[in-house]
Amino acid sequence: MSNLHIADRVFESRLFLGTGKFGNLTEMSAAIVASASQLVTVALKRIDQTGSDDSLISALDLAAIHLLPNTSGARTAEEAVLAAELAREALETNWVKLEIHPDPRYLLPDPIETLRATESLAKLGFVVMPYIHADPVLCKRLENAGTAVVMPLGAPIGSNKGLRTLDFLEIIIEGK
Repeated sequence: MSNLHIADRVFESRLFLGTGKFGNLTEMSAAIVASASQLVTVALKRIDQTGSDDSLISALDLAAIHLLPNTSGARTAEEAVLAAELAREALETNWVKLEIHPDPRYLLPDPIETLRATESLAKLGFVVMPYIHADPVLCKRLENAGTAVVMPLGAPIGSNKGLRTLDFLEIIIEGK
């Protein structure tokens, strides 16, 4: 499989791994190493900025991965932009996985707020990677707004239903 190119970076692995569902930092670190993922997402609320040795950041090999902060918990474009700005300051990165999901049960992304936030963040120089519905029209609008990539869902998070949006994903990949 070919390398993954995003903005000015090239990744050998196409696997993104989150940091939120592990029992402890040792398990998380071992899973990241075993997966060979080079893109690891983290919610700003999980970042300990005190410099503690038992912090999430200290458990990661930052030379081997690219840390991708997300805006999890944001319910509006304004909240997401604020979270991204805080993450940029805390982690010294302009990359952000944009997540705006006002429904805490299903975590379905809000397409309108996501487009608004993408427009703002792109103007602020962020490499925006929005989590969205598998909507080809929305993807094109996000591309026009300056997003680096799109991250369409395959099925509702945690549903264990497998890939449910294949037809839409194929249209998005086709890019027409």
